[in-house]
Amino acid sequence: MKKKQAFTLIELLIVVAIIGILAAIAVPNFLNAQVRAKVSRVQGDFKALATALEMYKLDTGRYISRYNNVSWPWRFRPLTTPIAYVSSAQWPDPFAPKGYVTPDGDPINYCYESNGWPEAPVNYMHKKCDGSPHEFLHGKGDSYAWALISAGPDVDLNVDAGARGYPQDVFFLYDSSNGTASAGDIIRFGP
Repeated sequence: MKKKQAFTLIELLIVVAIIGILAAIAVPNFLNAQVRAKVSRVQGDFKALATALEMYKLDTGRYISRYNNVSWPWRFRPLTTPIAYVSSAQWPDPFAPKGYVTPDGDPINYCYESNGWPEAPVNYMHKKCDGSPHEFLHGKGDSYAWALISAGPDVDLNVDAGARGYPQDVFFLYDSSNGTASAGDIIRFGP
């Protein structure tokens, strides 16, 4: 009669330990890859929106208005009608806090700041650029006409006056060289 082969408790513990070590190595790499993919998506979306904003300005002589507040869900609607510079008026921010929606249930979109329309100039950009600790990276506020903003991997929209972190109501830039989860917003200035 053949003797039945079975695993001993020590062999099972060794296998479980090896699986645990492999998981401990793989999970952080997977999470970092997700963050890098979201950052790439934001940069691609910003490129498409920047092109649409510039085409809109060529046709109308001005950029779209900042109108209302930084998280207004239909901010990019002028880029879709009557001429479709982009296909959608909503551009959900992949870094928006989970479950965070606008009062009408729409997802939080990318923010848009501008210096206003020629007939109604405002100084949002100048104020936020001058107060930024990264001013040396992006210059003075009056040298830019608009900014597209994503909350970034820290999921904290620093340009919003209600931000959790320091500094508030300024441009605080995300830099991937500080680690994929570093503080700051992903921002594209234009033109």
